[in-house]
Amino acid sequence: MIERHYVNVPGGQMHYRRAGEGPPVILLHSSPLSSQAMEPWIRALADHMTVFAVDTAGYGQSDPLPIAEPTIDDYARRVVDFADAVGLDRFIVAGTHTGSKIALSVAVQFPERVAQLVMDGLGLYTSEELQRQLDHYTPPIVPNWYGGHLIEAWHRMRSMWIFWPWFNQTAEGRLDESVPPLPELHQMTVDMLRARPDWGLSYRAAFRYDARAALSRLRVPAVLLAKEADPLHEHLDRLKVEAPTLTVRSVANERHLAELAAAFDTSLNLPAPPPPPVVEHRGGTTRRYVVTSHGRVHVRMDGDPSAPPLLFVHGSPGSAESFAPLIEELAKDHLVIAPDTLGNGYSDAPTVADPDIAYFARAYAEALEQLAVGPVAIYGSHTGACIGLELAIARPDLVRSLVADGLPAFDDEVVADILANYWVSLEPERNGEHLLRAWHTIRDAQLWWPWYRDDREHRRPTAPSAPEDLHRLVLEFLKSGPTYRLSYSAAFRYRAAERLPKVQVPTLVCAAPTDMLWQSSQQLVEQAPAVSFVALDAAAGRDAAWAVRHHATTLAER
Repeated sequence: MIERHYVNVPGGQMHYRRAGEGPPVILLHSSPLSSQAMEPWIRALADHMTVFAVDTAGYGQSDPLPIAEPTIDDYARRVVDFADAVGLDRFIVAGTHTGSKIALSVAVQFPERVAQLVMDGLGLYTSEELQRQLDHYTPPIVPNWYGGHLIEAWHRMRSMWIFWPWFNQTAEGRLDESVPPLPELHQMTVDMLRARPDWGLSYRAAFRYDARAALSRLRVPAVLLAKEADPLHEHLDRLKVEAPTLTVRSVANERHLAELAAAFDTSLNLPAPPPPPVVEHRGGTTRRYVVTSHGRVHVRMDGDPSAPPLLFVHGSPGSAESFAPLIEELAKDHLVIAPDTLGNGYSDAPTVADPDIAYFARAYAEALEQLAVGPVAIYGSHTGACIGLELAIARPDLVRSLVADGLPAFDDEVVADILANYWVSLEPERNGEHLLRAWHTIRDAQLWWPWYRDDREHRRPTAPSAPEDLHRLVLEFLKSGPTYRLSYSAAFRYRAAERLPKVQVPTLVCAAPTDMLWQSSQQLVEQAPAVSFVALDAAAGRDAAWAVRHHATTLAER
């Protein structure tokens, strides 16, 4: 089984996948992807080795380096930081393309740490090729209001499998390669879109890295191979360097993975890795996974560990990252614990086909118990308000107070209409149409309620977010994929009118007049006399963070 973990390193966190037992090997992916792309390697090696597939700094879920234009040597030092953090004294290091150069740098800089080096494709560019790559390969991705940048990113990634380099779209530039299956191409595109702060950073570092000079200093056993369809296959003939410890192999396309796996020396007598270290939150932003009986829950934690704990339950669609500005504001005076609801963000999908809000509340309760942080105050938005309310009713021992920002109360006819029309398919399509569908679903939800009724009667008195902010929200939507609808559907079906009067912890319901749940929130409070209501007005300073602090102050004064 492939497990996902975080580990603290100096100045941030690294995310990685781990599987298997035996000699430790660190795998490094190509640009601009993540460790998810290394899962075929993981499965091929995990029977005989302990595999650590790392997200390169700034890619996947790893924090970026605090360097404006890092070098391959900088990325390599971060890999050694990772090895230190997970307790690896000596290890095998391997990579593909950009990952090959990072692995090579690790072996050259830290030969005492590296038992073997395996490289899959290694770029050795002429000065003319280098300049052309630097000039054209990594143009920025700039969000625009109509989402066209998403299609541009999709076709840029697709073209990387059709042409070399991708911008040389000529007959001479054609590759003898297949385009990956659409789900894989989608994941690669999302990886490129979520790279921070610039998807091309590691590419440019790789282009500039003098691999030939590094190979001349190589002292550890090493294997370099490339399959025939790899655009770097022809670079095998460019080596022309004295590297006595290096073995070079050309492999047939159909034998690629098998030859890769065979290149690893599984007989090395290396110390067994320790168990994954527990991630400790010491301030700032920390991420980790919590194991529950319903699956692995991804948890973001912000703020002073000694501050009052606040459970932040996000709305739909999206994840805790969708609410990053609000979380950062609340973290000024709280320890904010922000899980991704199951089926959203980086959390596992629910283990049942049609979960209700009580199911999600149980998962949150288990997460709190694992974190040992209760009792907590809760802030929940929309779907999160439903989950927070149900958690407060079912487990008052874990909850001190609740702020529910927007609660639904729809009649059966409206619920039936929503459940029949609200969901969109995020199934990847050949030309990237699903990305535009996601973009305009999120944008239209800011203009109409429900979003699919774009007439005068259903218009909202609001404007869409700026393209940069909308881009962030859409990425969180895309990360959830087809399971985003599960928690969302549970919220629409939730009987808040029946449940709200049952809450025993101090509860505040709030909403802004522009919120589609403004009217239902007010009506629900009228039926629950023990519950308070306040109107939010960001222009007057009464935003969600104000509501949390106002509720806490009111309770303290009682």
